[in-house]
Amino acid sequence: MSNTMVLLLSIGPLAMVLAMIAAQRVSEVNDAYTGEVTGRWVSSSTGTYGPTGHCTMRIRTDEGRELTIEVNSRTYQSLAVGDRVVKEWGRRWPERSE
Repeated sequence: MSNTMVLLLSIGPLAMVLAMIAAQRVSEVNDAYTGEVTGRWVSSSTGTYGPTGHCTMRIRTDEGRELTIEVNSRTYQSLAVGDRVVKEWGRRWPERSE
């Protein structure tokens, strides 16, 4: 195999993974909904750099969809079960509804 072919075969899977991550981020930002927090929890895992916490929330939208989303710690601490939330188009995280 030529060096060019080896390079293409090694970079191809990495490019696909990066494209999938970018598509997921775009879909999260482009989503908009209103609803209620029905559950929340923190899970942790230990990796190369030590323990990592993952804050997760379950939201039931007014349209009846059940969403399970990973949020940052600030959003997690600001919302409780039963809170009404609104997620506007272009924003990363839902916020408490006024």
